[in-house]
Amino acid sequence: MNLIISILFLIVCTVVGSQFTSTGFPTKVLSSNSPWNIPIGNNPSVEPLSTVMVNKIKNSLAQEGLSTDFQLHYNKWTAPIHLVNTSLPVNRIKIFQPQGEGYHETVDPLGLKVITNLPVLTSFNPDPMADGHMIVFDTNLKVFHEFSRFKWVNSTTAEATRYDTFSYNNNGTYPALVPGSRWWMKGVRGSGAPFIAGLIRYDEIQRGELDHAIAFAGPINRQKSFSSSSWSYELCTPVSCRTDGWVIGNDTVMEGQRIQLNPSYNINSLPPKARLIAQALQTYGGYMVDNSGDFGIYFENLITSNPSGTSLWESQYGSDLSTLYNIPITQFRILTCSNIIAK
Repeated sequence: MNLIISILFLIVCTVVGSQFTSTGFPTKVLSSNSPWNIPIGNNPSVEPLSTVMVNKIKNSLAQEGLSTDFQLHYNKWTAPIHLVNTSLPVNRIKIFQPQGEGYHETVDPLGLKVITNLPVLTSFNPDPMADGHMIVFDTNLKVFHEFSRFKWVNSTTAEATRYDTFSYNNNGTYPALVPGSRWWMKGVRGSGAPFIAGLIRYDEIQRGELDHAIAFAGPINRQKSFSSSSWSYELCTPVSCRTDGWVIGNDTVMEGQRIQLNPSYNINSLPPKARLIAQALQTYGGYMVDNSGDFGIYFENLITSNPSGTSLWESQYGSDLSTLYNIPITQFRILTCSNIIAK
């Protein structure tokens, strides 16, 4: 009997331990029923205007004199991940909303425009670009803290235009146009989706495990299909709960809409890490979650801890990952949104 109990205990410990890396970070982010963790499956419904949509993205970039290549965001316009252990004494800060708005009701119910007692070390810095995104994971409580336009004021105070917090095994979705007087403040991305959702992380590429959808950004995301519509915004739920899309036309991609690398596109000649990502783009696809000056996907920012040096993405996997630039934009297709919400 004692032997059986010991074996069961060992099995439980192994299973629980496998849910987190040696640093305490989860190996699987968000719940198993999150849309970010569900494969596309065979024969998905492809948007009838998919080819037109993709070509419009490509042509819009060309007209602006920008690269029409598929892009990888890993040194800027993305987000670093910082780890903190609140079982130990840690630096605590307050953030305030510099634009004079309250944060969303879920994190700022009284509309005080200030949130206190956040575990953020003074060594933590955001992505260097204007959006200033930053992710902090509490390895003790297993919760994420996410920020946009984060800017240090002093060691205990920072500005942040938006803030969100959630458990590591949260579903990763929110009700569309979430109730409340500040519905547009939910989440830190333009779509309201968590930043950690769909972010390609260094630890999972090292392990050779990439089993989730990937976050996309695009240059001409939809505001609404027709100028004559009585509503102002359209979005695709459940991934998007709001939108900052700005183009009118049903030939544009909605924020929250799913994108897939054509399953017939041959990825066998790609080197290992690039092939891993391409396989995920075929199996899980990705979701359009924000505006960008290009068409691309997001990698964890590894440069903020060594701003004068070279990112590990470049030093370890640069020649491998750079082959992804060669995937033509026209090899992506837009899947049908089954739940469009308008407001």
